[in-house]
Amino acid sequence: MSVLKTENITMKFGGLTAVKDFNLELNQNEIVALIGPNGAGKTTAFNMITGVYRPTTGSIIYNGQRIAGLKPDAITRLGLARTFQNIRLFKELSVLDNVFIANHLHLNSNIFEATFRLPRYRREKREKLQRSEFLIEKLGLKEFMNEKSSSLPYGLQRRLEIARALATDPKILLLDEPAAGMNPKETDDLTAFIKEIRDEFDLTIFMIEHHMHLVMGISDRIYVLDHGVTIAEGNPYEIQNDPRVIEAYLGVSEDAED
Repeated sequence: MSVLKTENITMKFGGLTAVKDFNLELNQNEIVALIGPNGAGKTTAFNMITGVYRPTTGSIIYNGQRIAGLKPDAITRLGLARTFQNIRLFKELSVLDNVFIANHLHLNSNIFEATFRLPRYRREKREKLQRSEFLIEKLGLKEFMNEKSSSLPYGLQRRLEIARALATDPKILLLDEPAAGMNPKETDDLTAFIKEIRDEFDLTIFMIEHHMHLVMGISDRIYVLDHGVTIAEGNPYEIQNDPRVIEAYLGVSEDAED
């Protein structure tokens, strides 16, 4: 069942076309990767889907609703959450506070109720705190709950960023280079972890990633961008053996002479 589609989305910056006619389809509970050489337009595609950029042309459809042009917070409320290549935690706040803040996206009480700590606000705060503690425990961060986020090892900071995204109660989780900066052991742990959270939280996952071992080991399908254009789409085996992909990454044609 399709949960997200893009139809010929294009992003132009002046005379530069960063992404051209990008067509994507995500089905429920899939793990789909977007790969390509540096400068291929992967993050631009992410930014269009999550509302950072409004596509110059084209449509983005989430569960039947056209969302191109909505602001990032509105898109997050609908059920799309993302992480970033460069970790964006509140470094001086605790692990718990980082996750708790993200829960506020779905608070129904207003500023008056919060100021005077009226019953609905107190009840919602208690529920969101319990939800935050649940997520922290599920993601293996319980022993660090009251530690500053900046004190966590790099791999655990990545987990915390994902926990914060999950606090917004997403249906689709978009991961921007989740293995960036990780050592091989952390990357292997992350591979298993992504599968676990997909199953545990009934998620569809769409990720940008350069680490091919992770991509090939976890993805149901893969899209490949090169210079803003989709050059391949398929399962890991098909992508590994596609001559266009080999040429884009290695800079040589399969037909080149020795």
